[in-house]
Amino acid sequence: MNGLINSTAKMLAERDDTLEYMVLAMKKEIEELKGELTIYKATLSNGMLTLKPNQQAMDVPKPENFKSARFARDVDNFL
Repeated sequence: MNGLINSTAKMLAERDDTLEYMVLAMKKEIEELKGELTIYKATLSNGMLTLKPNQQAMDVPKPENFKSARFARDVDNFL
């Protein structure tokens, strides 16, 4: 009976150590993520990511003014 109790206690101690290691690893990762979040917040508050690129002007040719009269039957696509 003592052997079973000792075996169970040893198994529980190993699980406890494993869980403690996992918690420490998660805390370390959370601290790293908090650091990244701080950097992103500072960048956004400085407006570096909110700038939009300048629009480029396009040179579009303008149509010439109409200089004479037309009849509806001479125009294509007239219904």
